[in-house]
Amino acid sequence: MSRLPASPASPWRQHALEFTIPVALLTAFQFIMPASEATAGSAGAKLFLVLRMTALVLLCTWMLRRHGETWRDVGLRQPRRWWMVPVLVVLGFVSVVIISSMMYQVILPAIGAPVPDLKRGRLVSGDLGEYLFAAIPVAWGTAAFGEELVVRGFLLDRLIKVLRPSAPARASEPAYSFGSPEPPGTPVALVAIVLQAGLFGTLHFYQGIGGILLTAVVGLLFGFLWLAGRRNLWAGILLHGMVDFIAATESYLRAPGS
Repeated sequence: MSRLPASPASPWRQHALEFTIPVALLTAFQFIMPASEATAGSAGAKLFLVLRMTALVLLCTWMLRRHGETWRDVGLRQPRRWWMVPVLVVLGFVSVVIISSMMYQVILPAIGAPVPDLKRGRLVSGDLGEYLFAAIPVAWGTAAFGEELVVRGFLLDRLIKVLRPSAPARASEPAYSFGSPEPPGTPVALVAIVLQAGLFGTLHFYQGIGGILLTAVVGLLFGFLWLAGRRNLWAGILLHGMVDFIAATESYLRAPGS
């Protein structure tokens, strides 16, 4: 299939606009109905949660196509070394456990920030249907694939292009193989990783300041995981799905009546 020609307008302005639109939509969606409420809500709320992430992915797909790009160009491609994916997932999972423990037990209490109750209102009755929805279409769909594609894939790529307009058009152009020299533009990528982590945390405002800080630190970890994998999304997708799946399972098993 031939690629569409890129628009002749200013690339910097386009990339800035393409970053702003999904962020505005993500924010609006969270104000309308936070993901936690949709997960434990009615059938209509659940459908809204799935459809809104699907719409965002389709919107980002269209924006990529306008520049002659695909999801492969922003990280959804076969890793140069598949064996590194499980290594990064394991390291990432251990890091998530350590970070979460430190945030809950040390950092948040030390700064006087309320500890987020991520299980509030979720699977409280041990309902099997609620669990299956949270563990499969939410954990592996809207969270693992949806959030990683949109945030660590599309938005992070657009941030890099805004911060460094001379960056390569596609993340797959340089030889991003393990053991190779550091990819060009890595300092800018590090700045973009920090910014996307702040954005990722802010989008979880409904969890309170503690939830924002916790999610921002986790978003930072996922950004570094993306960079360690030579700007590849698969390790982050698998880790994100696994973490949310385990959280949903734990919540279901511990719920009264389960």
